Amino acid sequence: MSFVMIATGSTSRSRVHTLSIRSLLFGSSLAGFGVLAAGIGLGSWITAAAPAVHAGPERARAASPFVVEQLGALSGRLFRLETQAGQLIERVGAKRSPATPPTPTGRDSGSGGPLLPPRPEREAADDFGALELRLTEIEQQMALVSDAATLQNLELMRMPSHVPVDGAHLGSSFGNREDPFTGRRAFHAGLDFTVAPGTAIHAAAGGTVAFAGVKSDFGRVVEIEHGNGLTTRYAHASRLLVAVGAVVMPGDMIAEVGSTGRSTGPHLHFEVLRNGEATDPRRYLAGM
Repeated sequence: MSFVMIATGSTSRSRVHTLSIRSLLFGSSLAGFGVLAAGIGLGSWITAAAPAVHAGPERARAASPFVVEQLGALSGRLFRLETQAGQLIERVGAKRSPATPPTPTGRDSGSGGPLLPPRPEREAADDFGALELRLTEIEQQMALVSDAATLQNLELMRMPSHVPVDGAHLGSSFGNREDPFTGRRAFHAGLDFTVAPGTAIHAAAGGTVAFAGVKSDFGRVVEIEHGNGLTTRYAHASRLLVAVGAVVMPGDMIAEVGSTGRSTGPHLHFEVLRNGEATDPRRYLAGM
């Protein structure tokens, strides 16, 4: 079968073309392939451009100024909490627990479970609200721990654990001994630290000066009350540097070593009294 086509030119001359069915099919095929190629190219261009134009809701929320601001505020609070936690650990003397090894992930780790439809994700505002509530709870708990640590530090500051003089030699100990004046057996109610005259005497703990003056046996003496029935006494001083009612901290300089009162030479006579009764200072002093 063949088709007859009549073509009219600009010179008003007409020509007759005869086309077979094979030639017509071949031309149609070429035209179809051209349209198909153009469609594929246009689809690829649309696909490549789509992510830049149509961003998902998660990406839009992440780029929101509100979300960025909230993330910054929460990050600041987390950093502040971590800093406070580190300071609390140092204050209470706790040790950090070893970190838990991370769980391996990747192709080698196993995973599984039933195939369930995805649940709707929470909005960013809900996540921020829950996180902020949790941070508030943590801050309240840390405030309680901080208060407890402060109380603990105050109790430790009131414990007479600091040696009151530096570089001293321990002479007489607590307990029975031969009296240096009579040579008879007698009770010694404290520790004698032999040291050069004028050496600084420091408070063994924090407290309030209850007495600062002269007593016959002790000479120039300072007595400090620390609470819980504890009192420390520093005797035979050459000079007193505090007055009654003064609040002292551990290690504060309160007097200077001398040999006043019932003394055979320069030294510090140091006592710890509990509810008025003398007790061995070595039970409190660190390192003795």
